[in-house]
Amino acid sequence: MADGDSTAGTEGTGDESAESGGDDFTPPPGGMRRLLDYQYINTVGYMFGPEAAAVAIPPADQSLFGYTSIGNSLISPGLDLVETYESSALRIADAAIANPNTLAGIVPCVKDSPDEACYTTVAQTLGHLAWRRPLTDDEVQAVVEIALEAQAWGAGDFNAGLKYELVRILLSPDFIYVVETGEQDPNEPEEYWLTGPEVVTRLSLLLIGRGPSLTLLKSAEAGNYDSVESVETLARAMLNDARAPEAVSEFFAEYLALEEIPAKNPASFPLYSEALVDSMVEETELLLRDVIWTQDTDFRDFIESDYTFVDARLAELYGLPAPANDWDQVMLPADQARAGFLSHASVLARNSHYDGNSTTRRGLYIQQRFLCYAIPPPPPDVNPNLPEPPDDTPMTLRELMETVHLEVDSCAVCHAHMDPLGFTLENYDALGAWRTQEPNGLPIDPVTEYGDFGQIGSATDLAANVAMDPRLGQCIVNNMIRFGRGSLENPTKESAELQELYASFETANYRFQELLIAFVTSELFLQVGEPK
Repeated sequence: MADGDSTAGTEGTGDESAESGGDDFTPPPGGMRRLLDYQYINTVGYMFGPEAAAVAIPPADQSLFGYTSIGNSLISPGLDLVETYESSALRIADAAIANPNTLAGIVPCVKDSPDEACYTTVAQTLGHLAWRRPLTDDEVQAVVEIALEAQAWGAGDFNAGLKYELVRILLSPDFIYVVETGEQDPNEPEEYWLTGPEVVTRLSLLLIGRGPSLTLLKSAEAGNYDSVESVETLARAMLNDARAPEAVSEFFAEYLALEEIPAKNPASFPLYSEALVDSMVEETELLLRDVIWTQDTDFRDFIESDYTFVDARLAELYGLPAPANDWDQVMLPADQARAGFLSHASVLARNSHYDGNSTTRRGLYIQQRFLCYAIPPPPPDVNPNLPEPPDDTPMTLRELMETVHLEVDSCAVCHAHMDPLGFTLENYDALGAWRTQEPNGLPIDPVTEYGDFGQIGSATDLAANVAMDPRLGQCIVNNMIRFGRGSLENPTKESAELQELYASFETANYRFQELLIAFVTSELFLQVGEPK
């Protein structure tokens, strides 16, 4: 049963924590996966400039198990994707020719000597960059022939040929898909080590959000990234790149799923606006960036920090003085028992209804997103609508949940792991504002008990318990693996490697940048199984 919704099931990021399994490491199959939309756009911008990136419109990514990287690896694309990619490539080529400086920085001849020989140079140089490998002579010839045919059709115009040469390069599966097949380990035939170019491509896409440079590709082809030490050096350099925070934020956008904040009833929540929702998401992003990049500190501070960032809209919602700047770092109000992300308006509003709170959604979100505790979905015949209080007796939401969910054994099996965590957040309404009583005037009681947490009486208590739960670090690791390599972790076939990564995160005092380094230098990242 559910309190007005049927979200008590898998939301994509929940999974049991890894337990001891077999000793034999078997990585997930190698293969190909489509560039994610932001990776496609960023790579286009790198090759052709911001004007081309602005008109690039790749097909929408498809999510599976909570991550588009998994969806783009496993879901077969529809036929309509071809037309979408073609339309995007034509727009990109037009923008690249109209604004040639970025392209000319890679292939100077498009400005200096626009002739037939330049078509060959474009195919060899830009093709190498776009396809992330050198083109064969036959491939170069095929690309150049398209350019020459288009030039003839365009009455000898060099740019007419260049346009369709660029389109041909962009429409190739070698650009749209990332190849991760590796080379077989002679001693472990079920394991395939990613090649140097495959490693730097996977690394670049994860840490800076676009394909690698031509210089980096050639260096990898020369064998300069065939050791774990060289991969670590490159990864640390990439984390110092200005693009790294934005790329890592792509992970958290999917992990936290804050784009799913539902609208609120303006009659009940007059402060609600789309602008306020944008501010909610930005608050969470600013705290993440402060913990991960500015402070480079324990990620658990994101869960239980005593400070946050507010603009004028959030200050009004939280009952704080208006900030002096567009955004100010402020201490959380002590009288509201707020602590870290779990008391951000973003997560509170996301896990509420149009008209009111949802203890089930809030508890489910915490269990799945931060503790990787899998809760079964409700029975298909469950009625998601809450009943009216018996005898029209006024009740708090908590009292109603206890009556409907926790006093019925078949419901309590699942709801006992969700609703109590939600009870501790009842002091925040569906928009995230502090309150001490229900709309019907009844006082709110946030004190409850849950499993090993014991008695918890506020968001501060809840945050402290979640932050200290060993499952938190493991859950973050699991989700980073899913996003970073486009496949689920396997607690049985990857047990030792997972445990090593969990321990590494803990040893690094849960610094997220160090988790990234440990992940990209692990066999979990550097190896694949037999290509599918």
